[in-house]
Amino acid sequence: MTRHFDPVVQRFIEAIRRALPDCDAQDLYWAYHFLSGALTLTFAETGRIDKLSGGVCRASDLDSVHQRLVPFCAAGFRALCAGGAKKRAPRRAPAPARRTR
Repeated sequence: MTRHFDPVVQRFIEAIRRALPDCDAQDLYWAYHFLSGALTLTFAETGRIDKLSGGVCRASDLDSVHQRLVPFCAAGFRALCAGGAKKRAPRRAPAPARRTR
């Protein structure tokens, strides 16, 4: 997979880098990673969305996938590349108090 797929992925990432030239490399790779996960789950057609939606959505409805997945992922790339991840740094829960004897 690495030998055949990674060169295509690198070309894709370079194309996105040209479209979003100010994008931080870390955000760009995370955005691709999330896209990859969405594609993997969506095209696996597990039927999960069929069950969750009570039949309103069908995993096999590729027209609906295309209408929604492209703008959804594009918005994600733009949001991360606009610095959204850095602006919303995760809040860490306070460490639990240590018991003393």
